[in-house]
Amino acid sequence: MSPAYVDPTVRLFGDVRLGEDCSLWPYAVIRCERAFVSVGRCASVQDHAMVHIGWDDPTVIGDYCTIGHRAVVHGCTIEPACLIGVGATIMERCVIGHGSIIAGHCFLPPDTIVPPHSLVMGTPGRVVRQIDKLRDHVIDALLYRDNGCGYAWGDHRVWERADREALGREADDIIAREAAGWGMP
Repeated sequence: MSPAYVDPTVRLFGDVRLGEDCSLWPYAVIRCERAFVSVGRCASVQDHAMVHIGWDDPTVIGDYCTIGHRAVVHGCTIEPACLIGVGATIMERCVIGHGSIIAGHCFLPPDTIVPPHSLVMGTPGRVVRQIDKLRDHVIDALLYRDNGCGYAWGDHRVWERADREALGREADDIIAREAAGWGMP
């Protein structure tokens, strides 16, 4: 397995496990001195994001997740197909249920449990409603996969040619094949 793209400015330290077709964008940092960090298949860690461990708490980023620009993800578990917004902070032992959105600049203190399909906002973060964005999140992850492959070849305009209908069909196939394992009823 290999990532779609790892920008040359990315800093990786320790036991970092990168899933197939994931992408790591400019100035992202992933550090793990004791536990490990896992970045899932087609997940993206965007510009200036910081991913670190807790003392004994690994950080697990599920398949098809987007970790937004300047987000801090620290010793927590993010289940598949989540969007972590720009500048959000998620602390130790938090668990973010699949298909959720953690809004930009949200702060989740240690041990926060977010149910699947939740929209979380505020400081401290609170669930404001249930959402159905699973398909959109998988499409976005596939778009970043394709963008990462383009960047790896020096093509910075992949989004101009993106076929969202084709990505939607691919997302539907992925959800049909894999989502039951994400804890969906």
